[in-house]
Amino acid sequence: MTDVAFTDVQKLLEDLDFPADKEEIVAHAEQNGGGPDSAAVRALRAMPLATYRNMSEIRSSVGLPPDEMPD
Repeated sequence: MTDVAFTDVQKLLEDLDFPADKEEIVAHAEQNGGGPDSAAVRALRAMPLATYRNMSEIRSSVGLPPDEMPD
């Protein structure tokens, strides 16, 4: 996920209800303005199939490089 900051993903998912599976997360991001070709949506599509309980689990799954990880 080098071409998008996680803040871009968070903006698309800010009102997402958890738990949510991958398909729900991608659909929610697209409905909130992330087009199918946006870097944030592509990063979400690359996540493993799973049910995510919170934003931290999504952050771990999209593969942020170490320099973008929060303190």
